Amino acid sequence: MSPSAGQMLVEHITPRLRSAIPRVIQLFGTEDHEELLQDSIAIAAQMLHSVESAGKDVTPGNITHYVILFMKSGRRSQSSSRADVMAPGTQLDQKCTVQSLEDQVGYDHDSDEPAKLGEILATDREDPSTLGGRNVDWQEFTRSHDPRYGALLKGIAEGRSIRDSGGNAWSNYHLRRKLAGELRDYLGADAIPDSVRAPSWRNNLTAHR
Repeated sequence: MSPSAGQMLVEHITPRLRSAIPRVIQLFGTEDHEELLQDSIAIAAQMLHSVESAGKDVTPGNITHYVILFMKSGRRSQSSSRADVMAPGTQLDQKCTVQSLEDQVGYDHDSDEPAKLGEILATDREDPSTLGGRNVDWQEFTRSHDPRYGALLKGIAEGRSIRDSGGNAWSNYHLRRKLAGELRDYLGADAIPDSVRAPSWRNNLTAHR
């Protein structure tokens, strides 16, 4: 962009956009007018660069007019998607709508309180990422330690006693003690408290309930 085009952008186009954006552009999701102003300036800069490269002359009013049309149609400087569920264009087409997790969607007769969308979607099951991370930890531990630990851990997970785990009960007892010590060294002293601690994201749900 040439210095003259940059001067036009700063001195003539930006003030017009600053005046028009709050009045004519609809907000979607978490957008705000200051954010949309910055986005519209970026679009104006892209337009100025394109027309200048093509050797065409434009006025500040032309650029401002087309930038506002772009913004009103749901286009943004980094995307003009009409398939992304979060995109303004998709919402303008009424193909989707964005709702807050705090929106009231019903009434809980058991607690005699309004039911919010986030509470209905929330689950008491463990997060998949937590389960995946735990599996990775166990796999790395069993690969790098005594091969007998795999069978022993499987027996513990299935609720079998030392006697029911097969082999010599006395040997299994000492193997379990050795396993416990190496696990403590591998996972850290806080591993057991961490395993029974509820995820922090549940705190708000629990407080509401």
